[in-house]
Order: sequence, then C-alpha cells, then structure tokens
Amino acid sequence: MSDVSDDTRTDPLEGDEPLEGDDPLEGDEPLEGESEDRGSPNTVPTWLAGLVLLLLLLVMGLGGYIVRGLISPDRASSPQEIEIAKWEAVVRSDPGSPDARLSLGYAYQLAKKYDKAIREYDLVLEADPNNTAALYNKGIILRDTGKLKSAETVLWDVLEVQPDHALAAKALGEYYAGKRQYRSLLVAVRPVAEAKPEMADLQYLLGLAYENLGQKDLALTSYERALKYAPDMKEAREGVRRLKGEK
Repeated sequence: MSDVSDDTRTDPLEGDEPLEGDDPLEGDEPLEGESEDRGSPNTVPTWLAGLVLLLLLLVMGLGGYIVRGLISPDRASSPQEIEIAKWEAVVRSDPGSPDARLSLGYAYQLAKKYDKAIREYDLVLEADPNNTAALYNKGIILRDTGKLKSAETVLWDVLEVQPDHALAAKALGEYYAGKRQYRSLLVAVRPVAEAKPEMADLQYLLGLAYENLGQKDLALTSYERALKYAPDMKEAREGVRRLKGEK
C-alpha cells in the first residue's frame, strides 16, 4: 500500500491559480512516519522496510523450527504418533478407563511398539480377564513376535470366552495349517465356521483340513461354500479344481 497516494501532485498548469489549501503552510513539518522526500512515489518509508525485515527474520527462524519438528523422529509428526499422543492424553486424564487403555494399546500395536501394547492390554485384563479384544490383540502380538506357543494359548483363551470369535479361530486355523496339524485345525475352526458359514476364510481352512485328511467330499463342499461368499478367492478355486481334476 503506497503512503504517497494523496500527498504527491503535479504542478498546476501555467495560469492556473492554486486552489485554496493547495500550498502547504510555511514551516509545516512532515507527519510522524512520513518521508520528507515526497517527490518520489516509489520511496518506501523506513519504518515499513524495518518491519518487513523483522518479519522476514521471524519467519525464517520459525520456519527452521517447524521443519525440524516435521522431520524430527521424537516429535508426534506421523499419524501413528499423533494417535498415540491422543490416547496417552486420554489415559492420563482417565487412567481407570479400560476402553482408553485398549485404544492406546492398539495404537502402540499399529506402531509396532509391542512391549508397550502388551503392557496396556495386561492392565485391561487385570480389570477384566474376559476382555476378548485385549486377549485377541495380545495373541496376535505374540504370534507376530514369534512366541507361537504363547500365542496359541491366548487365542484359545479367546475362544473359551467367546466360542464364535471368528478372528481367533482364523488365527488358530492358519497356525495349525502351517504346522500341518489338520485335526487341531478342525477343532479350532469348525464350530465357528458352522455358526458363521458366511466367513469364507474359515470355510477355506476347513476345506484345506478335510482335503489333507482325505475327506474329499467335505473338502469340496467347504471350498465351494467359501467361493459362494468370496467368488474371487483364488485358493478355494484352486482347491475345487484339484478335487474335480480340472486343469
């Protein structure tokens, strides 16, 4: 914004008389902040130049701080760290809330901070030993960190509390399939698959177990049931082709 838009004017044409009030009174001083050189419309007042310089230095200083904050590993700059910080604050304000601790544990789990996650889940389980969410999540952490026997025990604890817990049955079924323990797979998966026939993953695991135990008809039925609910399941389709002798 120019400070000279009303103060600069051209000389009157020859013969014109200046209007009343055109000439500045003799001895007038410029107003505070005005430049005495009023003849150049491009002159920038000193105070404005100083202010711009001050703001520039301030922005540069803050900019360096902001950039450091964004790339610093110890600041909550990622979505996971922001979620953790949010739930840590909730737990601090209400440490007795099992839901808050469960959410904090899950945030730690997603960030692969497994020790902290298990600590939160254990605190939930101290207050409520039958909390299936805490049990299941703890079992998955134990599985993912290679503590397979402990994971197996915890996942069975989930099914003891909630016999139709599909995710726990699936995790156990995949564990037994990897160990080729197909009878154990049937014990873990069949009750849940019968209660929830729409769970295509469980139907596939049943088919795999039946096929490897030589029960071809049951295996085919299970594979086809899996395809009914998940038509694009490649593994089930391959099972059907094997059993029907298709290429």
